[in-house]
Amino acid sequence: MRQFTSNLLAIAVLATAALAGPAHAADCGKVVDELSKAISGHLTMSTEAKVAAMRMTTKAYDHCMVGDQASADATRDMIMAQIRQHLGGK
Repeated sequence: MRQFTSNLLAIAVLATAALAGPAHAADCGKVVDELSKAISGHLTMSTEAKVAAMRMTTKAYDHCMVGDQASADATRDMIMAQIRQHLGGK
């Protein structure tokens, strides 16, 4: 649980830094914010699954920041599919 909290703190710091930058960075921060809320809001996911999803969220942010929106979107879609799977959806 402590590791998960540390990861959330790191994501929060990254999101704050992104929002302080140009408009492009703010868009990247929004993606991180939306994904972190979706991940942390579901009690059906194990801690390990949440941590893995948060790591993938960081990768999506990195892709977004370098302008690779296609990879950022693909990673976001993969995370959302995993969340749906943990909720019993398809």
